[in-house]
Amino acid sequence: MRNKIYKGTLLIILCTMILVPAKVSAEEIDGETEYISMEDDPEVTVETVDEILMPTYSTAYALNWSVGNNVLKQTKEFKKTSGSTITIRAIIKPTTKNVKIGIIRSDGIEKYVNATASVSKTFSITKTDKYRVLVKNKSGKTITVKGNYRR
Repeated sequence: MRNKIYKGTLLIILCTMILVPAKVSAEEIDGETEYISMEDDPEVTVETVDEILMPTYSTAYALNWSVGNNVLKQTKEFKKTSGSTITIRAIIKPTTKNVKIGIIRSDGIEKYVNATASVSKTFSITKTDKYRVLVKNKSGKTITVKGNYRR
């Protein structure tokens, strides 16, 4: 008798799970996958900007950039030691694809994430060297990047 009740209850639960619709949603999070690149892109213009130290944080620097299409905008070089980190937090407007945000080492090695709307990423430094923060825009339109980075 218990076996029949158990099977009946299990059958009711399975039918309910199959027949009753459930809301399912997914949120795409920018910057989850980190990429490394050594490519030079002849279509991209490189622009270097001065750093603006944010007054409330001694190591936070402001990002308030307008980045044209096919432009790689970057900071001036700064030295980082192996074992340290660089954190970038930024919002991109308008929301778009084909924007890379990351860091570039003095030998041209880039570490970046693909971004569409916002980024919050900490890059681990594995080699003592000079680095720059970069935004590479190949979206087909000018974008605005606002936020900060900590080095």
